[in-house]
Amino acid sequence: MVSGLKESVGRLPWLVLLVMPCSAWAQQAMDPPAVGDVPPAVSGDAPAPPPVDDEPGEGEQLPPDGQREAEEAAGVVGVCCCCGFSILIPLLLPSIYLIRRVNDRKRTEALSKVALELGLDFQPDEDQELQSQFAEFALMQKGRGRKLTNVCTGGTDEVRLWIFDYRFVTGYGKNRRVHRQTVTAMESGQLRLPGFHLRPEEVIDRVSQMVGLRDINFEQHLRFSSQFVLQSDGSDETHEFFDNDLLDFFADRPGISIETRPQLFIVYQSRKLATPADFRKVFEDGFTFFMALRERIKRG
Repeated sequence: MVSGLKESVGRLPWLVLLVMPCSAWAQQAMDPPAVGDVPPAVSGDAPAPPPVDDEPGEGEQLPPDGQREAEEAAGVVGVCCCCGFSILIPLLLPSIYLIRRVNDRKRTEALSKVALELGLDFQPDEDQELQSQFAEFALMQKGRGRKLTNVCTGGTDEVRLWIFDYRFVTGYGKNRRVHRQTVTAMESGQLRLPGFHLRPEEVIDRVSQMVGLRDINFEQHLRFSSQFVLQSDGSDETHEFFDNDLLDFFADRPGISIETRPQLFIVYQSRKLATPADFRKVFEDGFTFFMALRERIKRG
């Protein structure tokens, strides 16, 4: 059943291409006569107009039978296609929703198995408590309809680990967008971090910097500064925290975003939802970030 629905959704662009000309044909066949084509009203004293002769007048020619039949057929096909398309739309919307639900369920089942292999606890449903714990991060304040699901939890005596799916919605109508990403969060008493937000630099950021966007740059490390926007309420402390080794570490990982609090950080790639096959790498990368930050703290 699901495969059939997917085929129907896949045919949608072809249906649109078919319906557009059919709609035009149907409109041409069903349009009322123009104002200039309607005979004026006849008063009671005026003589009635002569009956319209169905036969062609002198010098007039009827279209060939084949052309007339083709025009009539086009009108019928156009009407049928328009009616069929109006019925198809209400059927497609729940079909798309059903396919999405099936895919979400498959993802949850696959992540549950991976979490078991990695020795992590798994919670598929929305976790409001954990979402409240991370509420101060900029990512958790974007948009609306925020949900934190498919939570994998684990760790050691030194560090606590969470990996989860996070989604939020921006815009309305045709501009509505659903943003989904896999997020790794780690908490440890060994992390005495300054609060900062590191994210990839975009074209609009370069324009914003001209009108006062706060961005901590490093003249001695242009590769890092050209890739990222680094913001912090304690800019001096953060600038000092990013030594050359840490700058090299992040410059080798373009596209990532990381937000920190004194003993906690989250790391993710915006709008990138990790596949179950990539989940083990996400798990390993989380500890790589933890080790890099911890080593920086040890360097003093």
